[in-house]
Amino acid sequence: MSELRLTLETVTPLFLSGADPRGKPELRASSVRGTLRFWLRALLGGIIGDTPDKLNDLRRAEAAVFGSTQLGASPVVVKLTGNPQTKNYRPLPHNPNKTFTFQGISPNQSLTLTVTPRQPYQSIPEIIGGVLLLWVLCGGLGKRSRRGFGSFIISSASDDFPIELPNYSNAQRFCEQLPSLLEETRCLTKSYLQKLALSPGTLSNPPRFSVLHKHYTKILFCKNSFNSWEEAMKSFWNVLRSKQYHNARIFGFTENTSRQASPLHLRIVKLGKAYHLLITVFCVRFSEQQPSWKLMEEFLKENKQRWNGEFVFGGDVTWE
Repeated sequence: MSELRLTLETVTPLFLSGADPRGKPELRASSVRGTLRFWLRALLGGIIGDTPDKLNDLRRAEAAVFGSTQLGASPVVVKLTGNPQTKNYRPLPHNPNKTFTFQGISPNQSLTLTVTPRQPYQSIPEIIGGVLLLWVLCGGLGKRSRRGFGSFIISSASDDFPIELPNYSNAQRFCEQLPSLLEETRCLTKSYLQKLALSPGTLSNPPRFSVLHKHYTKILFCKNSFNSWEEAMKSFWNVLRSKQYHNARIFGFTENTSRQASPLHLRIVKLGKAYHLLITVFCVRFSEQQPSWKLMEEFLKENKQRWNGEFVFGGDVTWE
């Protein structure tokens, strides 16, 4: 592939600031690359594994897409362009006591993401298509992206995009399509690793970092809809901040311990004029004492019951 192009529509405010955290948003390619590297590693780790003997293979596979200090610059160039409208938004809309705002790119704005080969390369690795799709399906961009901000849907893609695009027409079709789309991202990863002559490996329990694997990833799509992204986000937070889960370490909060990024990723998905919750959780090793994954299971179960949820990936395994 000589180029991949996605037209993205913002679903929730996108906080993508530069040197001034409360200044005007900037369409920074470096922010996109950092986010894509996270999702590439999740794909690679789910196949290669995370044991010490496979870490060099993991670094080699990652560097072949995004470069490294040892192997040189990335063979791909990432650009994010557009002329979006901006506005001030509260990054903590669930907390009435926190009224500060950040300037963010507004919902319903069009942005273009382009990936091209860096000279002297003539093509880009096909796995890029899988990384882009996994990122848009399960992740976000910018500040507070693990809590629903910076969510996108794909409006269109270049003709040679290697995976069929999600169907955003209604909840049932989207839900039915998700398992096969996620499996296709893994198939692209396996094909990519075969070309590099890298073999599959095993995973620690729990893994050292976030990986897309049915034993260590749960993805819950909620079919009940909301009238706005604000309503969807506040409904999610009403559960997360309830007494049962408030400040629990498993969600990335801190209490007399060092902070660790939350393993819980919220996406707000826009299907037609309706908004839905998509919750992705990675079972990952914490730097200090392991928290209770059983509490995370209870949280997912409650959201499943409240919003008519369905596990589209990894719902068969119980975490203790």
